[in-house]
Amino acid sequence: MDFVEHWDVNRHSLPYETDGVVVKVNSMQHQEELGYTAKSPRWAMAYKFKAEQVFTILNEITYQVGRTGAITPVANLEPVLLAGTTVKRASLHNADQIEKLDIREGDTVFVEKGGEIIPKIIGVDLSKRPIDSQPTVYITECP
Repeated sequence: MDFVEHWDVNRHSLPYETDGVVVKVNSMQHQEELGYTAKSPRWAMAYKFKAEQVFTILNEITYQVGRTGAITPVANLEPVLLAGTTVKRASLHNADQIEKLDIREGDTVFVEKGGEIIPKIIGVDLSKRPIDSQPTVYITECP
């Protein structure tokens, strides 16, 4: 665990992005003894670091229509650097997610990258919510 904690802190000093480490048994004899499961070796384990989180302002919620006709709400964010890239947009998935998190335009939101790739909103800082904010009303007609 000391090794994992060391790289969780020092991964940002590497010349490339990483989201975890692989811990392996060094001894070839022990590797042979431990063997394999149907999918992976028993002598190696992947460990993912906790996703990096940042906060930013949700400027506007827009809607995009996918190729199948599915409508997805999109959070248009104040640009913020997250895990090596600038994030300006994040999927809000559906009306249930917006309601569950009580996401509103103008909110200060916490963003992380799911699987270190897809930006997603994971929470709202209610202490910074504008006094005049209005609950989000999900669209009823295709944009």
